[in-house]
Amino acid sequence: MFALLSASACGSPASPTVPAPPVPQISGNWLGEETVASLDGGECLGPPLRKDLVGFPGQFSGSFMQNGSSVTATLDIDHTGAVCSYSGTINGSALTLDMTGCTATSGMAVSCPEGGSRNLLLLSEHVTAVIAGDSISGTFAETDNILISGSTTSVGTLGTAGPFTLMRR
Repeated sequence: MFALLSASACGSPASPTVPAPPVPQISGNWLGEETVASLDGGECLGPPLRKDLVGFPGQFSGSFMQNGSSVTATLDIDHTGAVCSYSGTINGSALTLDMTGCTATSGMAVSCPEGGSRNLLLLSEHVTAVIAGDSISGTFAETDNILISGSTTSVGTLGTAGPFTLMRR
C-alpha cells in the first residue's frame, strides 16, 4: 500500500499549459489592390481580357466584421461596381473567406472582338490570406458567369486568380 501511495505522489509534474496566440482583430475598413495573374476560359472575352487584365492591378475596398475567429466581409470592386459579401474564419494569422453573395455589376458590358457584348456575374470566390498587423496579403480564385448582354443566357465561365494586399484605412 505504501508503494502505491509513493508512486502516485512521485508522478511527473504537469506540463505548463501554453496559451493560444491572440486572434488578430481585423474589424474595420480596408483598402486593397489585386492583380489578375491567370485567366482561364472567357468565351469571346478571353483574348481581350488576357490583354487588358492579366498583370495589371485593380483597386477595391472592404469592410470586415469579426466575432472571435468568425469573419464576415463586404468588398466593393471599384472597377466593376459589384459589391460582394463573404464569410470565413481566422485561424492564428491565417484568413479564409468564401463569397456568399454578390450584386450585379453596374451594367458594364464588355465587347467581343467578333461583335456582341457580354456581362460578367461573379459566381464564386475563395480567398486565402495571412494577417500581419495592419496588412492582409494572400491569393484569390474566382469564377464568373459570362452572360449575353441584356439577357440571362450563359455562354461560358471565366476563371481568374492572383495575389492581393489589403491595408487598414
